[in-house]
Amino acid sequence: MGESKTGSGKTHTFLLPIFQTLNEDSEQVEAVITAPSRELATQIYQAARQIASHSEKEIRIVNYVGGTDKSRQIEKLLVKQPHIVIGTPGRIYDLVASGDLATHTFVVDEADMTLDMGFLSTVDKIASRLPQQLQFLVFSATIPQKLQPFLKKYLSNPVMEQIKTKTVISDTIDNWLVSTKGRDKSEQIYQLTKTLQPYLAMIFVNTKTRADDPHAYLVAQGLK
Repeated sequence: MGESKTGSGKTHTFLLPIFQTLNEDSEQVEAVITAPSRELATQIYQAARQIASHSEKEIRIVNYVGGTDKSRQIEKLLVKQPHIVIGTPGRIYDLVASGDLATHTFVVDEADMTLDMGFLSTVDKIASRLPQQLQFLVFSATIPQKLQPFLKKYLSNPVMEQIKTKTVISDTIDNWLVSTKGRDKSEQIYQLTKTLQPYLAMIFVNTKTRADDPHAYLVAQGLK
C-alpha cells in the first residue's frame, strides 16, 4: 500500500519492481495494472514502454481501455499473452470475466480517484476473479475512509508506505486568509486588487454563477 501526493513518482514505484522480476520468456501475464481513466492508463503505458525499450529481450505490453475493439483484443490474447496489461477497470474486467486474462500481480493505481469516479466496484469484481495467491498493490494520493473496506477485503497485513507531503504548494507563494463576513466579496476583491496591484491575477470561485458577479463588478470598476 503506497500513499503519496500526485506527481511524486508512484508510477515508477510499481513499474520498476515489476520489470525487475519480469520473466521475458514467460507466455503468461506477469502483471495487470488498472487506472481510473484512459488518459492515466495511457500515461502508465507510455512509461512502461519507455522502460521496456531498454530490455534486450522483447517485453509485450498492452493498453486496454474503453472505446477499443474488445473482440480483437481477446483474439490477440488467445494467440499470445502480453507480459504487462494496463487499462481501465471496465475493459480489464471484460477480459478477466471472459476468462482470457489472469495474473499473479495486480496493481490498483490512483485508488482514491478510482473510488471517486465510481469504478471501485468494478476493481472489486476484477480482484474477486483473480487467483488467491496474488501480489496486490494499491497506490493512492490519499486513503479515504470509504476505501478501507476494499483494502481490508483484499490486503492481509499489508506493508504501508506513506510519503508525507512536506509542502502543499511552492514556498515562493504567500498564503493569506481574509475574512469576508458581513462584507461584499466583489468589493473586497476589488480593494485587494487596488492594494496589491497585480500584473496578472487568477480568481477561483465555487460555481459558474458565482463567477458572473465579481466579473461584472470588476469590469465596471475599469479593470481588464
